[in-house]
Amino acid sequence: MPAHLKLRLRMRRLLSPAVIQAEGIGIVAWAALLLIHPAIEFDSFSLLLSACLLVVCRLHYVIENLHLWRLLGVVYVVVLSAGFAYVIGAHDELRVFVLPLAVILVISSAILFISVQDYLICTSLVWLILWPLMQTDVYVETQTFLWLFCASSVSIGFVLSFSYLKTLRSVLLVESEFRVMAETDYLTSILNRRAFMQCFDDLLADGQSGYFLMLDIDSFKSKNDLYGHDVGDKILCAMAACLRNAKGSHSFGRIGGEEFGVLWLGDDSALACDFALDLLQAIRRSVAAPHNYTCSAGMARFSAGADMSVVLKVADRNLYSAKRNGKDCVYLEGEPVAAPCGATTE
Repeated sequence: MPAHLKLRLRMRRLLSPAVIQAEGIGIVAWAALLLIHPAIEFDSFSLLLSACLLVVCRLHYVIENLHLWRLLGVVYVVVLSAGFAYVIGAHDELRVFVLPLAVILVISSAILFISVQDYLICTSLVWLILWPLMQTDVYVETQTFLWLFCASSVSIGFVLSFSYLKTLRSVLLVESEFRVMAETDYLTSILNRRAFMQCFDDLLADGQSGYFLMLDIDSFKSKNDLYGHDVGDKILCAMAACLRNAKGSHSFGRIGGEEFGVLWLGDDSALACDFALDLLQAIRRSVAAPHNYTCSAGMARFSAGADMSVVLKVADRNLYSAKRNGKDCVYLEGEPVAAPCGATTE
C-alpha cells in the first residue's frame, strides 16, 4: 500500500470520532429546527431528509473504504444544507438566518475532511444550495459585504482545514518514524524481538498455522574475539540480508544477540524443511572466507490456539540439539532434517 494512502487511512481513523460527533451535532440542530418552530409541520420530505442524515452518519461510522468515507462527508453536509434550505424556503421569516447558517456550515465542516479538495467541493455546494435563499432585497446596497462574508468564511475554513491537516500529517509522520525505530533492530534494520514476538502473537490470535524457525550463528563469540566487532557486525548484517532475501517467509527478526527468528506459514512440513535447508545454504555462502559463518536452527510447528511460549521452548530444544550434534544443521521434533526433507511430521 502506498505511503500516502496509509497516512490517509490513519488520519481517517483519528478523525472519525470527531467527525461523528460533529455530524451528531448537525442532526440535533436539524431536529431542533423541526421541533421548535411552531409553523413547521412534519412531511414526507423532511422525514426522508432526517432518515438520510441518520443513514449517512451511520455509514460514515462503519464504512472502511477510504473513497466512500470521503464521499459520505460531502453527502452529509449537502443533505444537511438541503434540509435547512427546504425548511427556510417554506418559511420566509427564517430567511434572515441563511447567511449565518451558511457561514457556520462552511467553517464547521473544515474538520470533516482529510483532503482540502474535499472541503472546497463541499463549501461550494453549500453556498450553491443556500445562496438562492439570501434576502437579496436586504443586501441590495451591501452586496460587497455579502460576497465578503462568503469569501471570508471559505478562506477561514480553508486555512483551518489546511493547517489542521498539515499538523496532523506532521504528527503522524513523526509517530511513524518513532514506531519504526521502536520496532526495528538498529544494526540489522529488521524487526527487533518485541516487534517479532508481537507479529507471532498476532498470527496465533488470527488462527494461523505454520513453523517457527529459531536460528543461532555458530561460534559467533569466537569470531568476534578473533576478528573484531566490526566483522561480527558484518556477519549479523549478512545474516539479516539472508533472511530478507529468503523466499516464502512471513516475517523474521533478530530476537537476541546472534539469535534470529523466522515465521513460515503453511502446514506442509516438507516445504518448511526445504525452506530451512535452503536458508542455511544461503547463509554459508553469504560471506567470503575467512569471515564465512554457519547457523544452527531449531524448528517448531504452531497452530491456531498454540501457546507461544511452548512453541519457543520446543524450537529452543531443537536448536540445542542442532548445536550439540555438529552445528550447521536443522532439527525438527528432536530429529535432524535431511535434504531432501522426507515424510511430513505432523
